[in-house]
Amino acid sequence: MNILVVAAVLPYPLHSGGQIRMYNLLSRLSKKHTITLVSFIRHESEREYAKKLSFCKDVRMILRGRAWQPKYYLRAIVGKYPFLLTTYDNRQMQSEINTLMGNSHFDLIHAEPFYVLPSVAESGVPLVVSEHNVEYEVYKNYVDRFPVPWVRPLMYWDVYKLRNWERMAWKRAACITAVSDDDAQVMKKYGNAPVAVVPNGVDLDSFPLRTPGSHKDFTVLFVGNFRWLPNREALSSLVGLMWPEIRAKIPEAHLMVAGRDLPRDLKNRVMKVGGMVNENVENIAQVYRDADVLVAPHAIPGGTKFKMLEAMASGLPIVTGIHGMAGLHGKPGVHYFDARSPHEYANRLLFIRENPAAVKKVTLAARHLVEAEYNWDTIADILDSVWKKTYAKN
Repeated sequence: MNILVVAAVLPYPLHSGGQIRMYNLLSRLSKKHTITLVSFIRHESEREYAKKLSFCKDVRMILRGRAWQPKYYLRAIVGKYPFLLTTYDNRQMQSEINTLMGNSHFDLIHAEPFYVLPSVAESGVPLVVSEHNVEYEVYKNYVDRFPVPWVRPLMYWDVYKLRNWERMAWKRAACITAVSDDDAQVMKKYGNAPVAVVPNGVDLDSFPLRTPGSHKDFTVLFVGNFRWLPNREALSSLVGLMWPEIRAKIPEAHLMVAGRDLPRDLKNRVMKVGGMVNENVENIAQVYRDADVLVAPHAIPGGTKFKMLEAMASGLPIVTGIHGMAGLHGKPGVHYFDARSPHEYANRLLFIRENPAAVKKVTLAARHLVEAEYNWDTIADILDSVWKKTYAKN
């Protein structure tokens, strides 16, 4: 089939979960379909990555720039769209898509995620909306915790608009894809279209099973793209609430934070507790191999987290709570270690430090799980089936 893919972010380099997902899926599906990619970019320098996407028939890039611009604030306040969608309401993108649609016949449009739709006019071509999480729920949870109460009413109004436009997008779609069963249930409730679960995955060759060493110290790893609000909040909780208890039980523990766009104030807090920060990770697989445990105290639900899959593939033990492993089929005590409070996090880390045989059993089970359910070849076949069924029904 001839597929037009409209993306919020260029699928290269592989810095964020969305980029990892799209690169792995499109590179595989391009062997079965002809794919034209139209993507927003943040910087003109991203155009040099077009050669990395040569598996696409054509790649078009439209500059969106950074989100935090006065023009977007003002348009969100007075316009119909919430702030997030306002940043993707782009006349140049609309024109580019209209030109492509006029010059070529497309069997299907794949939008990833829903918030690019202000730039995609209704055309009669079947539309697949591919979601990474329920966006409204993520932002609402963040606003609920926002530390400046008098600002919250304005933020809640934006969240309300986001909820409405998200649900309208689901009603517009011929098919919706979700990354987890939990997200799929929400989309089925508010959308009209069939919903298919197309989970996130991991490149097993890039994340081989590690051989744990015997270290004098104990490296506690936190990984995240810090443009994403839940990662910032989780790291803040780790540094402020949990780290004192962890160090009390494991004095040799030290914190390693890996990820881009870490805010300066949060970086300073990490450094203040003796932690190290790697903001320009060249080989994330090596970071997993060098660590002793991945900690992910996420309090905001939404989607599934690539770092969990990467750590599981690598054989790195994980300590997290209900939201950290949300959407994945991992079981506490079988594939990861569950914790809910600073005290429990400290106790789980101490257990991992002192019980290597028990930890090995859990990490091997986690590796087997990702091999069975979360490898990209299997997931690409699922999306291929979604595309074919959607086209056939329309």
